[in-house]
Amino acid sequence: MDYDAGDLKIEGNNYFVQYTKNFKAYDKITDNDKNKCFDFAYDMSYGNIGKQRNSRSGGSVHRTKGQIFINTFQGKMAEFALYRFLENKNIQVNAPDLRKHKLGIWDSFDFECQGKIISVKSTKKYGNLLLLETKDWNNNGEYIPNLGNGNSKYDYTVLVRFNPDGEMIMRDSGLLLQREDDIQSEIKRLLIETICNKDWEYDFPGFIYYSELVKMVRQKRIIPKGAKLNKNAKMDAENYYFQVGKMHSIIEMYTRDIKQETDDRFRFKRKCPMCGETLTLRQGYSWFWGCEGYKRGCRYNEQLEKYKANKI
Repeated sequence: MDYDAGDLKIEGNNYFVQYTKNFKAYDKITDNDKNKCFDFAYDMSYGNIGKQRNSRSGGSVHRTKGQIFINTFQGKMAEFALYRFLENKNIQVNAPDLRKHKLGIWDSFDFECQGKIISVKSTKKYGNLLLLETKDWNNNGEYIPNLGNGNSKYDYTVLVRFNPDGEMIMRDSGLLLQREDDIQSEIKRLLIETICNKDWEYDFPGFIYYSELVKMVRQKRIIPKGAKLNKNAKMDAENYYFQVGKMHSIIEMYTRDIKQETDDRFRFKRKCPMCGETLTLRQGYSWFWGCEGYKRGCRYNEQLEKYKANKI
């Protein structure tokens, strides 16, 4: 059954989130992954090796190098967070792409896994909305910039939240809104000290399926440009929204609801870490993950309890 984005409370030009999930850290970005993300974001902003858009689709605010850097850094960390999560569940997927593209060229998608396309979005720890700029999507839920390459439909859109707030750190350090003429020669060292040396925790508030993205678009779940979100943030561009309290738990990407007799959703297949055969859900005294290599002597199993939604 498809989920619904949920109604926002609207008072004049103020839009208020009604369905939330508290941030509960799942893990933190490893130093090695963090350094890769830092180098990528630096090169795509201050380093001028690659290029990112300096404004949102439909937006009027032009991003500074500081804003491009922290947005790119957080976005790439989100990809590594999901990559490590899937890897830890023995779901094979390629590592995030670290190639630096010129302006107008970008990755077609973040991940392809078992024939499914995954898009990863990121926000701050107190974020409770998946936001997608309306000018980037058509009425069929297709990502317009990818219409020509066959990768315009995302089977999953996953949201990742981070603590601390990167933009706030950059703003407090005077680095977020700097004009290019004011950027210090030692900017890389300053960014390493203020950003890269921090511990970055993350959680997975949820994901939506492609069919739910289409539903969101066709129901016109929109926050208009110029509106105030929770009386604080002013929207720079018109966005579709999906409230995190209405999203699927991340474990549903590979685990069905054992209370349901039938399951018509695709679930990612997990591999046994001992023999490489597929893990399947089985029921004994309780539900557990068992290996299909059992008849060939593999006795690997995991209790299902460790994958309860409130653990994620």
